[in-house]
Amino acid sequence: MSVVELPLLLLLLLAHILGDFVLQPSAWVDERYAKHYASKRLYAHAAIHGALSLAVLSLLLTLSWQTVAVAAVISLTHFGIDLAKSYTPPGRLSWFVIDQLLHLLVLGWVWLTISDQWALVDGASEYIASVDALLVLIGYVVVIWPFSIVIGLICKRWTKDIEGSDTLTDAGKTIGQLERFLILTFILVNQFAAIGFLLAAKSILRFGDTKEKNHRKINEYILVGTMASFSVTIAFGLFLAALLRNL
Repeated sequence: MSVVELPLLLLLLLAHILGDFVLQPSAWVDERYAKHYASKRLYAHAAIHGALSLAVLSLLLTLSWQTVAVAAVISLTHFGIDLAKSYTPPGRLSWFVIDQLLHLLVLGWVWLTISDQWALVDGASEYIASVDALLVLIGYVVVIWPFSIVIGLICKRWTKDIEGSDTLTDAGKTIGQLERFLILTFILVNQFAAIGFLLAAKSILRFGDTKEKNHRKINEYILVGTMASFSVTIAFGLFLAALLRNL
């Protein structure tokens, strides 16, 4: 890989971040959702991405009709993706992620085409299909979703005792999914001390404002759920790590 190829990818990513998050006021996004293809700011937004991309390409490559055409492709595809997104419900994380992935796929295709690094795609495909990668993927899926059901069943017998408590809807479930994701990650990268910091931080945040006597039940309920979540995830993570080492 030449000294130009990786900087080209990084600068294209930087241009995308600047164009989508720094140089796009929230009013532009609101107008796009309201007017769709009639939004003048949507066209301006796409033009900004085209200009930034052309600046990057001109900086690292020679300015030519080819670089102008590539910048135009980035601009037009960005316009199309954002226009399509304007017809989706606003404020949805899923659509935001899909939108960004599509933009990044375009930039990745541009970079692969210019740098002729398609061999990386073959290497990535082989790794994704490898046993190690599939086991890790299965591990994350298990700790995020099936383990939520397991923890819920463990805590089910005490759920009626805290009904009516002033808590956010499904907040505990989401917190549990995130903590199990982090625990498994720490185990796979052999950073067990970080698990202790995670437990300490959660204890401070979740128990710090429940010292009153009438909050004893919810304290105990949270503690049961936390310890169950940590226990099953650590046990599963150690098993998965051992399995990966011995393959």
